[in-house]
Amino acid sequence: MRTTDNLWSGKQERKSLPPRHFMYLLLILVTLVASFLFVNSPYFIVGGVLVEGNKYVSVEEVYRIAGIPESVNIFRLNTDDIKHRLTSDLRLSDVEVSRKLPASIVIRLKERQPLAYIASSYGFVEVDKQGIVLAAFRNLKQVNVPLITGIRLGNVYVGDQIENSQIKSILAYLAALDEVTINQLSEINIKSPQQLVAYTTDSIAIRIGSNDRMEEKSKLTQAIIQEIHDKHLTVEYVDLNYASPFVKLKQ
Repeated sequence: MRTTDNLWSGKQERKSLPPRHFMYLLLILVTLVASFLFVNSPYFIVGGVLVEGNKYVSVEEVYRIAGIPESVNIFRLNTDDIKHRLTSDLRLSDVEVSRKLPASIVIRLKERQPLAYIASSYGFVEVDKQGIVLAAFRNLKQVNVPLITGIRLGNVYVGDQIENSQIKSILAYLAALDEVTINQLSEINIKSPQQLVAYTTDSIAIRIGSNDRMEEKSKLTQAIIQEIHDKHLTVEYVDLNYASPFVKLKQ
């Protein structure tokens, strides 16, 4: 039979032992506080944003479109939102956004390739091979692709598709060229429906003529420009209207 003294002693023993659930709660609290301090520490402030795959869209534009501030905790960024903002830009066909610990964000882009600039009522528009307007500019500060001249579009907007037959023929001609050749063309002029003339960055006129055999003329253009470069020829003009192209050398 337990006496009163024994009962009092047992209560004291039980009170002197920390409850097991209290230890669990304490451990959880410490973990949460440590995690909060860790996540919000300067170690997880974005130190840089790496943009890959961009050629035509500048890094500054990517930052602006993505809405990424200069200093942001990477755990507070929503990568899905960033991806959604970037894919809304017609110049980009695919976007991947990922975190790279400890302090970086990686944005991988796949761009739609602009093929030409065309004058419009606003200024200039940039179009791809399908004639889709990728961007509009008041002025051209930097020309990365050939300018189609001799025609001016009306009110066209980003996302519109150009249906003009002459422009579509020129885009087909340009689309069949490799990147090296396109970079050596500065202008495609529409003198008339039967007189299309391309100009190189060295001011060599390439008389394309009418819009027939455009794929064949693209291959000839590519081969001739390569030959001119390899042989260091001084050329006045190239005429592709004949069965065999004619190259006029400067005297």
